[in-house]
Parts: sequence; C-alpha cells; structure tokens
Amino acid sequence: MKTRQVGLLLHAVVVAMLFVLDVPGASSVDQLSASARKLVGTWKLVSIEERDGEGKLVVPLDFGAEPVGILTYDAAGNMAAQAGRRNRPRLDNEDVHRAAPEQVKAAFTGYAAYFGTYEVKERESIVIHHVEGSMLPNWEGGDQRRKFTLLGDKLILEPPAFQAKGEKRSRRLTWKRVQ
Repeated sequence: MKTRQVGLLLHAVVVAMLFVLDVPGASSVDQLSASARKLVGTWKLVSIEERDGEGKLVVPLDFGAEPVGILTYDAAGNMAAQAGRRNRPRLDNEDVHRAAPEQVKAAFTGYAAYFGTYEVKERESIVIHHVEGSMLPNWEGGDQRRKFTLLGDKLILEPPAFQAKGEKRSRRLTWKRVQ
C-alpha cells in the first residue's frame, strides 16, 4: 500500500474508534432507560398546583400564583432546577449582606434552586434527584423524590407532602418542554 492510502486507512480507523469508544456525550442517551431519555432536555415551569392538608387548592405559599422556573436533565445524568415567585420585591441594597433581614428572608423563601444528578425508577414512575448543592442547605447530600408523568411535551412532577408554616401541603408542578 502506498503511504497516502495507509494514512487514510489509519485516519478512518481512528474516526471509527471514536464512535465506538465512550466519548463524552456520544452515546450517553443510549445508556438511559426509556423514561429517562424522555426527560432529557430543558423544561419551563407552567404552573404549581398546591393543596393544603385538607386537599383544598391554595395559592403556592412560596411561589405565588404565577411562578417562574426552569428544569434541565442531561444525558449524562445531571440535573438542575430553579423556581421562584414572579416579580419578587427588590432589595433596598445591592449588597445582600447589608439588606434588611426581612427582605433577605422574603427573597430566600420566594426562590428555590438546586442541582445534582438524577436516576429514574421506571416501574414506580419516580425520578430521584441526588442533591449536590441547594439554596436550602438541608437538602445537600440528600435525595428529592418526585413522582413523574409524561404527557407529550408536558412533564408533571409531584414531590411528597411537606410542611410550610406548620401546615401540611402538597404540590403538583407542570413543566413544558423547551427543547
């Protein structure tokens, strides 16, 4: 074989091997379960339905009637979620350390954000968020379980019941696929 042909053949073999080897992002989606593959992407928060301990529909305590949020799942098993009250009052000071304590508390309780990895329990229709970092330090190093339902381009997440201001609450978050 001529040198040029050997070089082309070697190049072709190297390119083929890159597709076979575990190149980051190359085949990550293929390794996910069917449900997990459907979660991959970016989701925009449409609504939060919140109920009190008696099952009565109430305005979400932390996020108000028209919350905003974004949720992402990637093919490598990473996730990030953010949700907040729309039009939160601005702090009187750009330096959060000099803002009034009641303003800082309102800003903190009106917004939630965390990130980590995720896994899907397909049989139970549960997605588990393994929290690495969070605005709420108590969540760090723990798991956040969510029942999930996929309906076309809509994702419904239902966390377990929780306490807010001493009251039992439940939530149902509806997300719409962005990409």
